[in-house]
Amino acid sequence: MDATIAQVGCIIAQMFIPVLLLVPVGVSLRFSLEHFIPGFASGFLIGSAGLVILGARLGRREHRRDVTAHAYGNNVPAILAYTLGIFLPVYLDSHDAYHAWQIGAAAVVWTGIIKLIAAPFAGAFRRLIPVPASMTVFGAAMYSYLALILLQRIFDQPLVGIAAIAIVGMAIFAGVPITRWRIPPFLAAWIVPLILGALVGYVRPAWHGVSLVLPFVPVAGPLHAMILAVPYLSVIAPVSVYHILQDIAAVEGAAAAGDNYDARSVVACDAVGTLLCGAAGCIVSPVIYALHPPYRALGARIGFAFWTPVIFLAVVMSGLISFIAGLFPWPILAAMIAYVSVGVGTATLRRVDRKYLSAVLLGFVLPAGAVVAAAVNSAVPALGLSTASPAAQAALGRSIYWSSVQGLGNGFLFLVLVVAAVITEAIDRNFGRAALWCLLACAFSWIGLMHSAVLRWRAEPMYAAGWLVAAAIAYSARWWGAQADQDKPETAG
Repeated sequence: MDATIAQVGCIIAQMFIPVLLLVPVGVSLRFSLEHFIPGFASGFLIGSAGLVILGARLGRREHRRDVTAHAYGNNVPAILAYTLGIFLPVYLDSHDAYHAWQIGAAAVVWTGIIKLIAAPFAGAFRRLIPVPASMTVFGAAMYSYLALILLQRIFDQPLVGIAAIAIVGMAIFAGVPITRWRIPPFLAAWIVPLILGALVGYVRPAWHGVSLVLPFVPVAGPLHAMILAVPYLSVIAPVSVYHILQDIAAVEGAAAAGDNYDARSVVACDAVGTLLCGAAGCIVSPVIYALHPPYRALGARIGFAFWTPVIFLAVVMSGLISFIAGLFPWPILAAMIAYVSVGVGTATLRRVDRKYLSAVLLGFVLPAGAVVAAAVNSAVPALGLSTASPAAQAALGRSIYWSSVQGLGNGFLFLVLVVAAVITEAIDRNFGRAALWCLLACAFSWIGLMHSAVLRWRAEPMYAAGWLVAAAIAYSARWWGAQADQDKPETAG
């Protein structure tokens, strides 16, 4: 019940992010609600069904009844990337919301295709990536990035937010049962602050009645739309690879909690769900959530992964999406995300040997640039400005060192992966592998998968040169590091 409440609330609330981002530039609320949201219900249902089947199979294979299914849903980084990096530029260029929506949905289809191509190799990727590196990506995605993006929203309404975080702290972090009946803590953290919000007039859901809405919106000329979306592969490819890495990291997190899933099957379920979301007209790409360890600790098993998409589908098809969204204000959701992010961070630290903690802790702070960049990129268009204008570039450069922030934020999960892998391999004295990771970062920088907002040849030559030098340093450490290790005095114990 707790997991279902948290999932449904977060998914519904996050589906409104693209809707609200585009209102200031002239895209009507009605158009966004009718075109962006319905198609997600179809892909979400099918992708979640695959994850439910995988959980049931794992339970039968290992003769267990305590298997937890992977959590599935929408994704804030992808929502921001596709809304601000694809839909918005097309709309500002054409002033045609329908045209921009077609290309946005086609971008999600391309994302599903890339995931489907990568699925057979997911197991190999999991074996090649050092466990500390994949777990650091797992932690950075949720513990650092998403938590820092959303936790401040506890104070959207302080009375509601503080009450919610107090219940989460007492009932979940401290493990204090709520009455002798042991009321589910997330249920209490939702209902009690919701009542307080209604009493002070903060929560005012608008009832518009019930109406039948189909869970898809047909796209006219889908193949033509996919061709038109090709120039935006500079946005689509990094988001797709980031999703694949997060899927693999989620599998690693599940293994840390005791549920060993096949990475290929998990990525394939995500790929099919993503394809159907795009084909049904949604501009939001789903992904496997990094929630397995905290949900397992709550006691969630497989049922929540079934009921969450069913409830979301019912909400969408009944036309009650706006009303239900009003019952999940952000201060309450942010308090729930606080628990989830701490659970992900704890699972990461427990899974990783103490000698690799330097790699993990550095990886946790690297998403700072992406957090600042996301805030600026969503705020500036809402003010009717553009970060590409010379005046804005100059002001941002003076105030927050904008070029450095972009270099740190663009492709930040690739950066987390590479840095954590290099440090891990160096600690294990695998200097050749450390150098190879630096060369991979050099290639990513050259084509724009890291440090760059666009995918192109010679995207970031100076960053590529820096990583080339780093490769030389890492490889040469096999000589100067070996001599130092030989000279180190032996210690007892």
